[in-house]
Order: sequence, then C-alpha cells, then structure tokens
Amino acid sequence: MITWPDEVITSIARRRSVIFLGAGASMTSENSQGRKPPSWKAFLEEGINRCPGSKTEMKKLLKNGDYLSCCQFIKYKLDRDWVPFVEDQFLTPQFKPNELHKAVFSLDSSIVLTPNFDKIFDNYASAQNQNLLKIKKYYDDDIPRVLRGSGNQRLILKIHGCIDTPDKLIFTREDYANIRNSNANFYKALDALILTHTFIFIGCGMNDPDLSLILEQYARSFASAPSHYVALGGSISTEYNRMLSSNYNLKILPYNTTSHHKELLDSVIELGIKVEIERVNLTASTLW
Repeated sequence: MITWPDEVITSIARRRSVIFLGAGASMTSENSQGRKPPSWKAFLEEGINRCPGSKTEMKKLLKNGDYLSCCQFIKYKLDRDWVPFVEDQFLTPQFKPNELHKAVFSLDSSIVLTPNFDKIFDNYASAQNQNLLKIKKYYDDDIPRVLRGSGNQRLILKIHGCIDTPDKLIFTREDYANIRNSNANFYKALDALILTHTFIFIGCGMNDPDLSLILEQYARSFASAPSHYVALGGSISTEYNRMLSSNYNLKILPYNTTSHHKELLDSVIELGIKVEIERVNLTASTLW
C-alpha cells in the first residue's frame, strides 16, 4: 500500500491540491462489449495499420519510442480519416468509469488536471456534481476566472483538449510546438498552480513534454520549494528516483502493480478516508 505523506492528506483536505489524472487511470475501463481504451502504443499501432502506402518510417519511429513524431506522420497519412479514427478509439466505444475514477472523484479535489482525451472521468463527475462542475480545455479564455473557483465549485481542466473537439487535440509534435505559442497564457496558469498547490500524479508517467518542462522550471527556479508527488508502480531504481527528485522536485509514492494495479486503487480509497478524517479535524479546529 502507498504510505501517504501528511502533506498530501492535508493539501487535499484543504483543497490546495491538484490531482493529475493520467491515461493509466482509464486502462481498466471497459465498454459494454468488453473493449478497453488503447494505450499510447496500441493507438499508434492501430493508426499505422490504417495508413495507406509505406509504413516503414512510422514503424521505425514507434520502435525508437518517438511517439509524437510517429503520431504526426499517421495524422498526415490519414488526412481526412484522422478525425474518424480518433473518434473510433476514444469516443464511439463509450467506455464506462472504473473504480479508480470513482475513488479519485471521492477525494473531492477542487481541481483535477488531465491530459486524457476521453470523457470517462468527466461524464462520471458531471453525473455526481450536476451543475457544480466546470470542464475547461486549454484554449478556453476564462481559465483564470474558473481557477479562482468558489466554495462549492469543482474544475476538470483538460490540458490536451477533449474528444468532443478532435481538431484541437494536442497529440503530435507539431501540436505541442503550436500550443506553446498560441496558448502561452495557459502555461502561465499552470505555472501558478505548480507554485500554489500540491500536485498528486495518478495513473501517469513523466513523458509529457510540456508538463516535464513546467516541472523542470519549477524545480530549478525554486530549489527549496515543497515537492509534488507521483504514484508509480513496478521496480524503481535509485537513479530514476533521484532523477525525478532532481529534475522535477517529485517524490515517488511506490506501489505494487499486481492484480491490475489493485494496490493503487486500495491506496486511493484509503487516502479518501484519511482526507475525510482530516477535514473533520480541520472543521473542529477552524484552522482552515
């Protein structure tokens, strides 16, 4: 089980946290036919299969781990078939929320950031929160206002866009380059969150170029600043742990990945219990 630091529990209880929900959180979701959301690699493999003409260059990029360039080539080759392909992978299947989505929602964090294009968590949270939930994308011009929030408002910020608007998804190397210029103010908002809130990364790795850049700047600019946290499964070397700490000011919260990452789910459920206890204590002490 994950040993949750007091800072994580207190930050969530005080609603001074940002839950960063990665693609791994959706991997156990299914639709009515038992289909699961594709992994990044599986999505690219299917895209390559659908492309006309030579596939050699794309397969080489995929093999070398250059997923962003591979995706860009697929988008070029599919042309007008690109949007239908993306919708077929993330929208049409109608994936249902899983227990981890529900456990994360139960933390009642005022802000959830996600790079996920799917609407699995969004739909579940909307059904529970009714009119109190705002879902915003990186290109919305009222992000500064909604980040201020209110006592009962909750926010899901989709930092790479949503499948509802597939033409605005941040998916390829070209997309990442464009967004840095066209939506520079969005990154200023993320910088503010990094400084003022505790980030807890669930279901993700550190392979998002923009997120890595933001965390690197934070770590370099504020060497003595409080750490953020990432839940990671599997074997983690001392060197990798040190790299995340030095480059991103991240502390690893390790867990066992057996039984489809059940320990992560159990740990988030336990975290929810600890957060509720802390909120009761805060109410009694009035030290908000």
